[in-house]
Parts: sequence; C-alpha cells; structure tokens
Amino acid sequence: MKKIVFILLILGLIMNGTIQIQASSVYQNYESMTLTSGKLLENFSDDDYKTYYKKVDKRKFIGWKIYKANSSVKVSYISETLFSYYNDGYTAIDYTYKLDRKVSSKLGLSASGSIGIKLSNDKKVFKNNLDGSLKLSADYTISSEDKESYEITLKVDPGTQVDLYIYGEGKITNGVACRYIFWMRADRGGYEIFLVTTQYQRLEKKRI
Repeated sequence: MKKIVFILLILGLIMNGTIQIQASSVYQNYESMTLTSGKLLENFSDDDYKTYYKKVDKRKFIGWKIYKANSSVKVSYISETLFSYYNDGYTAIDYTYKLDRKVSSKLGLSASGSIGIKLSNDKKVFKNNLDGSLKLSADYTISSEDKESYEITLKVDPGTQVDLYIYGEGKITNGVACRYIFWMRADRGGYEIFLVTTQYQRLEKKRI
C-alpha cells in the first residue's frame, strides 16, 4: 500500500511540474488565411478553452480524452508573395522571373498548454501518441516535395502591376485534449492539424 501511495505521489509531482509550452507551425506565418467557419487555435479565447475543457475534464483511467471544436474546416490561404512588379512608364516591359524553391510539408501541427510536438523519423508528431488517438484519416500524412525550379516570362503593360503568389486550399482540425494516467491529469491543452489539399502559383495583373 505504501508503495502505491509513493508511486502516486511521484506521478503527481511529475504532472504538476509539466512545462507549459506553445508550439507553432509555419502555416501560422502565412500572409493570409480564411476559414469557412470556426477559428484557428491561436485565436482560441480563454472562454473557448473553458467551454472546451469541460468536454475532456471527466477523468479516465489512462489515455487521451479529445474534443474536436472544428473538424476538417475548409480554408484558403496565401502563403507568400513571390514577386510584385509594376510598370509606371509609358511602354510595355518584358519581364522574366526565375524561381528556385522547396515546397515544405503538406501537414502542419500546432499545440498549446502542455501538449507537445516532437520530431519522429524526420516528421513532426504530437507527443504521447495523440496522433493515434485522434484517429485521423490516411490523408493526414507527412509528405514533402522536391525543390522546384521554373521560369516565368511576361509582358507588363504600362500602368499595371503584376503579382505572383502562392495560393492554396486546405483543411483545419483543432480542439482540446487531456491525457490521464491512473485518473490523474498529465497533459492538457489545445491541438491543431493543418492539411494542404491544393497549392499552386497564381499570377494577377491589375491597374495601378
């Protein structure tokens, strides 16, 4: 009996000493991101957390309890502007643009509270097998693409501006989760998964 009490005390000390971390992903630095509904994890308010935590605060023997606030919400985004060129002269300008870039992972993760993210087999995953407990579909896999090289030649007419940017669409799934060990809370916080479904370069010409 004394051994059991001692073990529980040690677990309590470990869990009470959990470091609070905030992990962010590249997609949070995109120039713009528009969701059809809901909100990003970084925009969750204290009231949101209070409401969502009620869904996962009922203790269990061991493992994760999960609440999805937003599931596969469609999102459109502009990740970066590759170039912006304008012609304020009186004659057309022939412009050639060369680009070498490496497309990053199609999957982004973010977490708050004591839910952590780690690097496993050269890919980012949530700690303590939260990925497995979320039961994500096969689409939610890490996939990287090779370096891209291309050349664009265009004519910039007088009084116009040409913008080339990376446009894409994806899905956001987020919410809160709580991990228990012997009915004791070990971790609690928010999680978010961002999946890129399409991404391409978009060229726009407008008058200035």
